[in-house]
Amino acid sequence: MSPAAAALALDGASRQEADAFLRDQRALIAAQLHHLHEQLKQIHLDIFEKWLGALLRLATLCVGIGAVVAISLMVRDARNSNGLLIEPFKVPPDLAAKGLSGETVASRVLDRLSQMQNGTQSGRPAQSYSNNWGNDLKVEVPETGVSVGELRRLLREWLGHDTHITGEVWHTPNGVAIAARAGGDVGEVVTGQEADFENLLQQVAENVYRATQPYRYANYLDRDALRPGAVLRVDEAEAIYRRLIYDPDPVERAWAWNGLANLAWTQQRDIPEAVRDWHKAHSIIPDFPSGFTGLSVFEMILGHAEAALTMAEQYEGITGGRNRYVAEYLGDYAELTRICMASSEIPDSRGPGAGRAGFQQCAATGLAGQHDGAGLREWLRTYPQAAGYSTGRAMSARVQPNYYFLLEDWRAVIAFTPRVESLIRTAAPGFDLRTVSQREFAPRVARAKAMLGDIAGAQALIAATPADCYDCIRARAVIAALAGEPGRADYWFTRAVRDAPSLPFAYHDWGRSLLARGQPDAAIAQFMIANKKGPHFADALEGWGEALMAKNQSHLALTKFADAEKYAPNWGRLHLKWGEAITYAGKKNEAQKQFARAALLDLTPSEKSELARQ
Repeated sequence: MSPAAAALALDGASRQEADAFLRDQRALIAAQLHHLHEQLKQIHLDIFEKWLGALLRLATLCVGIGAVVAISLMVRDARNSNGLLIEPFKVPPDLAAKGLSGETVASRVLDRLSQMQNGTQSGRPAQSYSNNWGNDLKVEVPETGVSVGELRRLLREWLGHDTHITGEVWHTPNGVAIAARAGGDVGEVVTGQEADFENLLQQVAENVYRATQPYRYANYLDRDALRPGAVLRVDEAEAIYRRLIYDPDPVERAWAWNGLANLAWTQQRDIPEAVRDWHKAHSIIPDFPSGFTGLSVFEMILGHAEAALTMAEQYEGITGGRNRYVAEYLGDYAELTRICMASSEIPDSRGPGAGRAGFQQCAATGLAGQHDGAGLREWLRTYPQAAGYSTGRAMSARVQPNYYFLLEDWRAVIAFTPRVESLIRTAAPGFDLRTVSQREFAPRVARAKAMLGDIAGAQALIAATPADCYDCIRARAVIAALAGEPGRADYWFTRAVRDAPSLPFAYHDWGRSLLARGQPDAAIAQFMIANKKGPHFADALEGWGEALMAKNQSHLALTKFADAEKYAPNWGRLHLKWGEAITYAGKKNEAQKQFARAALLDLTPSEKSELARQ
């Protein structure tokens, strides 16, 4: 009713009728409010039901997406699966009753395979194997019914590349026999007494390893020879490598040549053959990683310095990081120390001391190259020796005389080298000591003899060294210079820089020789080239500074000494000469600081006398 109609009705109504009318209106309003309240409740319920429906549909969608993602991941894993699945062996009931069930036999074979894989010391990435197990070795027990595990197993069988190992055990008239086969291959049978069951299982595991992972198995055989008391099986390993060099897969062929190279230098006393084998690996795969390392090290041992640097720089280009061998071959000993000290903290990946020892050695070389005798002695006291590894000890020992050579401790070079040779001869009889002695040890000892005044002894020793050896040619030049034969010295220096034009060391040696002859300008020319080849080679900068002093240009020498200190801060001779240059500049107080610094560092006897005069 409109308000106007209600007013007209009330105007003509009695009091009683008006009250009744109002009561009816109140009742109607109350009914309408109740009805409206119920409608609001229904609306809220409808909204809730709609939200709930939307959430349920969203949840259903999420479950569906999750199921699709899970199935997609299972399919992806199945397609990429390349593991080793050992199914329970078939065994006679009487053996199963003794606890040798099919699952137990399979598990024991798996244990031995895992041990062999963990004992394989190789730098080869696992992903490069055509049948890489990784850590996916397990015993496969078929499930019953339909389950996620069963679905996963079916997908792997359908899409994957797993190697299934099956086998059986049976009685023979003389004991038991065990056979295991990979896929459809014919399994090798091993026989023996039941009491020798564990050894039979080891033979079975080795048969499986050889059939499915021939390179790893061969590597296990030859690298296991580094462990104390190991039974050498080098011939067996070599036979596998020889077979793999004809494999259709170029990756297998390259790594087979790598295996032969490792055998050549560790067991067959033939470093030149190892280098030839690594070059064959590179001819198959130009960016073959292990070959770069082997060639950069062993080309340098042979004295082929330019080839060694080239290999190291190529590997540096592939990896994108600074290579320790590039740093060493360019005289950047500060960088070499940094790289190797950091790497020596990385846990060993190839057994105790096997991987870390190499970085510990090169860190020591870096300290010696900086002429930091105190730092070297402290470093040698702190890091553990890899004494248990025969070939590792040989490689460790062969670099030790170089520490004294870099420190210019000539008497120590002469005294220590024979002891190192004896250690190598005893610890690693298969190591190519002859090549190392002829091309690494002999030129250092000959140079040390010459520096100590034994020119005849130095000439006799260096005469027996080969003519294609960089350090040998450098030694010939230095010895000739010390013998007072400048023409002969310059001939050998020319040969040295021609054979290895990218390394700074021969240029530096030549500069030293020219400076000793009283030719500072010619010396500076060589020091400049050495500095250009090895910008962080402190010796070239220090020699340059001394040559400037010889020209009465000590003020210019100060800059060279300051630059040299960046790369060899604890070099006694550097601070001694720096102090002399400052003295000539008339700053005696500053000079005394450099002399005091030199007094705390290693100096040769002649340098100590010079310091005492200052």
